[in-house]
Amino acid sequence: MSNIFMRISFCIYIFYKFSCPFQYNVASKHNEYKTKLDFYTDFIDPSCMPGCEDFANQHINVSKYNAPKVCTIALRFLTHLKKENIPSYQEDGCLYLYYWLHTEAVNSKTSIENTLDLYKKLYEIYNTDNDGDNKFDKYMNKINKDTCDKLEKLIILYELFKKFERQYESETSVVNCNSECVTLFTSYVHECRTGYDNEFCKELRNFRERHNFFIQKVLHCDGEQYLLPPVENFDAIGMVIIPLTLILVTSFIFPLLYKFTPFGPWIRHKIGKKGNM
Repeated sequence: MSNIFMRISFCIYIFYKFSCPFQYNVASKHNEYKTKLDFYTDFIDPSCMPGCEDFANQHINVSKYNAPKVCTIALRFLTHLKKENIPSYQEDGCLYLYYWLHTEAVNSKTSIENTLDLYKKLYEIYNTDNDGDNKFDKYMNKINKDTCDKLEKLIILYELFKKFERQYESETSVVNCNSECVTLFTSYVHECRTGYDNEFCKELRNFRERHNFFIQKVLHCDGEQYLLPPVENFDAIGMVIIPLTLILVTSFIFPLLYKFTPFGPWIRHKIGKKGNM
């Protein structure tokens, strides 16, 4: 009986684990997508992407790209994602395209909501005029103000860390153990501990491991003051909430399995056999 209960609990755990919201691993590999988008900025003929030639939007920073060019770049990138046909690559790419629009295409004071509105209009053109087939609906529906805000924070962290790494590469004779990431990371950890976004916290843990490895194993710096603090408080909460959730869900599902599936007769048969022994 206990083995059956454990198996059901494990199945529910697997479902919980793989049905989580956006994973922010795009933050750690954002340069891959940035390179592709930078490549598309050289192909700025709006006539090559139907629907872009007359596109207009008040929030676009025309000093850098005009609206038809932004439309062309975004739609070429979405077309690239569709051709790749790798779900994780597509999901991360859809999220990164928001970041590119917000940091490269629109005016500096444009709100996240207005950037998302621009993104949705571009996606509509992609679907209606460029055979998009609503391919990315499930990814687009996950993108909201909160995920966009956290993605920006994570990418800023990785950009700071990349700058710190370059400093070591260019000045090998001078070792600087003080990373600018510490203060920023600590503020994000506080946000993580007071929030409920497990994926955000997970990516902070990934960043911490990478940063601290570089400090300890590459720079050979000794001292806790150079390391990023753990994200333990949130982990402790998760250790309580997740098992409790599994117990509650399992206690609800188990009677249904017992009553309405072949599981009930099977377990009664097993118990009966043990009782007769």
